[in-house]
Amino acid sequence: MKKIIFLLSYILCLNSLYAQQANTSSIRGHVLGRHTEEHLAGVVISVENTQKAAMTDETGHFVIENIPEGTYFLVTQYIGYSSLKQEIRINKGSTTNVTLQMEPENQQLNEVMITTSAKSLNRTMSPIVVNQLTAKTFESTNSNTLSQGLNYMPGLRVETNCQNCGTQEVRINGLEGQYSQILIDGQPVFTSLSKMYGLEQLPANMIEQVDVVRGGGSVLYGANAIGGVINIITKEPERNSYQAKYNLSLIDGKSADNILSLNSSFVDRTKKSGISLFANIRNRNPWDANDDGFSEIGKNKASSVGFRSYVKPTLQDKFTLEYHYISEYRRGGDNMSRPPHEALIAETTDYNIHSGGLGYIHFSNGNKNKLTVNISTQRIGRDSYYGGGYDLNGYGRTKELAVTGTVRYEMNMDKLLFMPAKFTAGFTQEYTNLHDTIHSRNIKQIINVSSLYVQNEWRDDDLSFIVGLRGDKHNKVDNINIIPRASIRYKVRENMNLRAAYSMGYRAPEIIASDLDVPVIGGVATITVLGDDLKREYSNSINGGFDFSLYNENVYSYFLIEGFYTKINRVFITEETGEDELGNTIMTRRNGDGAYVYGLNLEATIQPIDWLELQGGFTWQRSRYTTPVSWSLEDYVAPVKKMLRSPDTYGFFSMTATPHKSYAVSLSGVYTGPMLTPHFAGAKGVVKDETVKTRSFIDTTLKLSYFFAMNSINKIEVNAGVQNIFNQIQRDFDLGPDRDSEYIYGPSLPRTFFIGLKINSI
Repeated sequence: MKKIIFLLSYILCLNSLYAQQANTSSIRGHVLGRHTEEHLAGVVISVENTQKAAMTDETGHFVIENIPEGTYFLVTQYIGYSSLKQEIRINKGSTTNVTLQMEPENQQLNEVMITTSAKSLNRTMSPIVVNQLTAKTFESTNSNTLSQGLNYMPGLRVETNCQNCGTQEVRINGLEGQYSQILIDGQPVFTSLSKMYGLEQLPANMIEQVDVVRGGGSVLYGANAIGGVINIITKEPERNSYQAKYNLSLIDGKSADNILSLNSSFVDRTKKSGISLFANIRNRNPWDANDDGFSEIGKNKASSVGFRSYVKPTLQDKFTLEYHYISEYRRGGDNMSRPPHEALIAETTDYNIHSGGLGYIHFSNGNKNKLTVNISTQRIGRDSYYGGGYDLNGYGRTKELAVTGTVRYEMNMDKLLFMPAKFTAGFTQEYTNLHDTIHSRNIKQIINVSSLYVQNEWRDDDLSFIVGLRGDKHNKVDNINIIPRASIRYKVRENMNLRAAYSMGYRAPEIIASDLDVPVIGGVATITVLGDDLKREYSNSINGGFDFSLYNENVYSYFLIEGFYTKINRVFITEETGEDELGNTIMTRRNGDGAYVYGLNLEATIQPIDWLELQGGFTWQRSRYTTPVSWSLEDYVAPVKKMLRSPDTYGFFSMTATPHKSYAVSLSGVYTGPMLTPHFAGAKGVVKDETVKTRSFIDTTLKLSYFFAMNSINKIEVNAGVQNIFNQIQRDFDLGPDRDSEYIYGPSLPRTFFIGLKINSI
């Protein structure tokens, strides 16, 4: 009897399963480039308003199974091509065959990008605004390094903080550099020591694209991602290609800056493996603005080499391996042909950076589930000299080792409670070991941060929102830090979205990038130390706004208005507190009362005709301390509530015109409004400390390019232009060996003429 019951149950289960399969259908198809008729591998095809998705294989074909009867829209996403939306009718128990043809993308707005959900997603669907800096922008603005390119992103501003060594930082939404997280291929290996000069050390030809998220909004990013996140994505091989590029710039028409860059990529016929290689060599001569014998732009000799590769043993598995090496020597001051201690001022660094990462991705359950495992490491050695007046004690040595490991699992669900959803859980372990010795300072700092996070994203065409929770255990903080973050998008109508986000973050009491710089002010080295009772700083941020697009057959436009507000508690401030036994100036970081930053970002892109694209961004903001802060020991210098070196207004514009395939014209500019900056006494004619209000600047660049084909597979580009056409630069640089090296503001380059040559495969 039991056997009969078991057999009947088995038959019923089979019948139920068969009936279910009989009521479902599948889609089979292939994806082509419309003009080339070439099959495209790696295209993401999704069934709108469901969690059904697939990726084309190496032959450009795909299969999506178990789809109920009905009418659906197939949506495609592929870098460099416009998203395609095609309606299909699915009949019960049948297979529907489709052919999808994709158009090359003219606009940069709707490309596939990394978002707050760690998944490729169209910009209009993302709960958080994600801006993308592509190779096209680097080229049109003649940006040869990451720092130059980031100026052309809404809400971002890059500033130079030292006229000797040229250290730079990027600010997002008015917050200093330490309030933002910089990632390389999604991994937080951009550490304190690499942040000092890393924005200029990373060459543009190493970078495929840069994704920028303003604000927090997602627990996938670190606790210090308060201002935002900058994710640097290195070049991944897509096809067999090569590129050789040379650029010569004449700073102020006299100081040469030579850059040679090389790229190549190789992909096997089946596109199951590939490797992308890059190399870059730079040699920049110093520039002296006022002929006092001391540089305002330092000497720079750098070289870098690296690769990124992948292997796909199956359609569900992918291994990646990345490595790059950077060597850089920079020096500012005077008497550069002699050893640093034989100069009146010398700030010198000699960097050697080894960085690499190994990754694994596995898809399962019809590509609905995804497992990602990454491990990245970076080892940096720096020999340095910071000193003045023939000081033999100015030599130093810094070493840093950083290791990061990440495991993340993503599960897509056709419905969770009330909508399609994706659940994400992950764990990240960060380890950094820093040892820095110079002058009287001997820093040994080990940072261990263990992070566990969970996040759920609900999304359909009209509404998407993310709710997440992150727990951090930082070895410099006693308690576990619980960090909630959330974001939401609502489609008001077809071309308009409302967005809002909330995030919490913190900064631990630890040595940061700016502390490893030892500026020479008044001929004396300035050293930053941490106060004995320094406590964790924490913050809360909200941002929100709306974006809309207008388009027809001839015109495409996109506009965004976004507001932001951040409240910082126990804000870190740095004050002059005296001298050490060697006579060096000591700056001490302590906790202040609080601070707040609020403002508006405006962004626009207009493409009135196919060959013309206009882009622009403008930020109005206020950065204030709740209690005035003193930056000088002198009683006559009034404390300030306004954050120093933080202009209330800044922005950019760019125009690229390609009326003919043989030539292009690009006009771009960066605007920086007035700001307050400290000016220490000591230099010739400067008898007292003073808070200086700077003027505004517009740094305008013009580039002309001409293209011609050598043959059917090779193309040449010749270009020339001028950066900072109107030579809008600081006019009151300090003179002599006792100058304040941090008294620097405005554009990083004076009027600079450049010419370039590029040879690449078509």
